[in-house]
Amino acid sequence: MTATDTAIVVLMGLAALVAAVSFSIVVRYLFERGLADRNMQAPDLREIYRTYMNQTRKENGRVGPALWIHGGSAAIFIFTGVAYTIFRFILPRFF
Repeated sequence: MTATDTAIVVLMGLAALVAAVSFSIVVRYLFERGLADRNMQAPDLREIYRTYMNQTRKENGRVGPALWIHGGSAAIFIFTGVAYTIFRFILPRFF
Protein backbone atom coordinates (compact mmCIF):
# COMPACT_ATOMS: atom_id res chain seq x y z
CA MET A 1 0.00 0.00 0.00
CA THR A 2 1.47 3.32 -1.08
CA ALA A 3 1.15 6.71 0.56
CA THR A 4 -1.43 7.67 -2.08
CA ASP A 5 -3.50 4.61 -1.23
CA THR A 6 -3.46 5.56 2.42
CA ALA A 7 -4.40 9.17 1.69
CA ILE A 8 -7.33 8.10 -0.49
CA VAL A 9 -8.57 5.64 2.13
CA VAL A 10 -8.39 8.33 4.82
CA LEU A 11 -10.20 10.85 2.59
CA MET A 12 -12.94 8.37 1.73
CA GLY A 13 -13.27 7.35 5.38
CA LEU A 14 -13.67 10.96 6.50
CA ALA A 15 -16.19 11.65 3.73
CA ALA A 16 -18.21 8.57 4.72
CA LEU A 17 -18.14 9.60 8.39
CA VAL A 18 -19.31 13.14 7.60
CA ALA A 19 -22.07 11.79 5.33
CA ALA A 20 -23.29 9.41 8.03
CA VAL A 21 -23.29 12.05 10.77
CA SER A 22 -25.07 14.63 8.61
CA PHE A 23 -27.67 12.04 7.56
CA SER A 24 -28.31 11.24 11.21
CA ILE A 25 -28.87 14.96 11.82
CA VAL A 26 -31.42 15.06 8.99
CA VAL A 27 -33.27 12.00 10.26
CA ARG A 28 -33.22 13.16 13.89
CA TYR A 29 -34.68 16.48 12.75
CA LEU A 30 -37.54 14.66 11.03
CA PHE A 31 -38.12 12.32 13.99
CA GLU A 32 -38.30 15.21 16.46
CA ARG A 33 -40.99 16.90 14.40
CA GLY A 34 -42.97 13.71 13.75
CA LEU A 35 -42.34 13.87 10.00
CA ALA A 36 -40.73 10.43 9.76
CA ASP A 37 -41.55 7.09 11.34
CA ARG A 38 -38.83 5.29 13.28
CA ASN A 39 -40.45 1.92 12.54
CA MET A 40 -40.39 2.12 8.74
CA GLN A 41 -39.31 -1.22 7.29
CA ALA A 42 -37.83 0.10 4.04
CA PRO A 43 -37.49 3.88 4.19
CA ASP A 44 -37.55 5.76 0.91
CA LEU A 45 -34.51 8.03 0.97
CA ARG A 46 -35.93 10.34 -1.66
CA GLU A 47 -38.97 10.90 0.52
CA ILE A 48 -36.76 11.63 3.54
CA TYR A 49 -34.70 14.15 1.57
CA ARG A 50 -37.81 15.74 0.06
CA THR A 51 -39.52 16.05 3.45
CA TYR A 52 -36.43 17.61 5.02
CA MET A 53 -36.02 20.08 2.14
CA ASN A 54 -39.66 21.12 2.22
CA GLN A 55 -39.76 21.49 6.00
CA THR A 56 -36.54 23.50 6.34
CA ARG A 57 -37.48 25.65 3.36
CA LYS A 58 -40.86 26.34 4.97
CA GLU A 59 -39.28 27.21 8.34
CA ASN A 60 -36.48 29.53 7.26
CA GLY A 61 -36.70 30.00 3.50
CA ARG A 62 -33.82 27.75 2.50
CA VAL A 63 -32.73 24.12 2.58
CA GLY A 64 -31.05 23.09 5.83
CA PRO A 65 -27.24 22.84 5.80
CA ALA A 66 -27.18 19.22 6.98
CA LEU A 67 -28.57 18.07 3.63
CA TRP A 68 -25.98 20.07 1.69
CA ILE A 69 -23.19 18.66 3.84
CA HIS A 70 -24.55 15.14 3.41
CA GLY A 71 -24.82 15.48 -0.37
CA GLY A 72 -21.38 17.01 -0.72
CA SER A 73 -19.61 14.45 1.41
CA ALA A 74 -21.42 11.55 -0.27
CA ALA A 75 -20.40 12.96 -3.65
CA ILE A 76 -16.77 13.27 -2.52
CA PHE A 77 -16.84 9.66 -1.34
CA ILE A 78 -18.30 8.35 -4.59
CA PHE A 79 -16.23 10.43 -7.00
CA THR A 80 -12.98 9.80 -5.12
CA GLY A 81 -13.58 6.05 -5.16
CA VAL A 82 -14.47 5.96 -8.85
CA ALA A 83 -11.62 8.24 -9.94
CA TYR A 84 -9.06 6.41 -7.84
CA THR A 85 -10.18 3.03 -9.14
CA ILE A 86 -9.88 4.23 -12.72
CA PHE A 87 -6.48 5.89 -12.27
CA ARG A 88 -4.98 3.20 -10.03
CA PHE A 89 -6.27 -0.04 -11.53
CA ILE A 90 -7.70 0.49 -15.00
CA LEU A 91 -5.49 3.06 -16.74
CA PRO A 92 -2.16 1.37 -15.86
CA ARG A 93 -3.24 -1.66 -17.90
CA PHE A 94 -3.35 0.45 -21.03
CA PHE A 95 -0.36 2.74 -20.51
